[in-house]
Amino acid sequence: MSDKVVVTKLGSESPVPKTVGTQRVIHKSILKTSNPTKSPPVKKSMRKHTIRLLTDKGSKRHRKTLRRKISKLSDEKIKDIASRSGLLKNKNTPISVLRQMVEGGAVAGFLSV
Repeated sequence: MSDKVVVTKLGSESPVPKTVGTQRVIHKSILKTSNPTKSPPVKKSMRKHTIRLLTDKGSKRHRKTLRRKISKLSDEKIKDIASRSGLLKNKNTPISVLRQMVEGGAVAGFLSV
């Protein structure tokens, strides 16, 4: 005897098993992000590699803002920025020259202040 019990309704045909079609595979990496077309997040240690195209007015304002920001920095901070970026070759370089070097690098986009 068989232990299998099949229940059918009166007046209906026997149940037909559904055929299983192919399933679309969803990669796990796509499931982790809310928007798969969005670029991956940038770490704090990484820089965004974007180029800013400024008008004449915008570049003047940018330069003026950086000059104001650098003039308010302490001498130790200027020396630290210059040494981290490789601008400080001689320890006896005057601070006024270092400020100009840091300002030029920041305006050109090579240094972040």
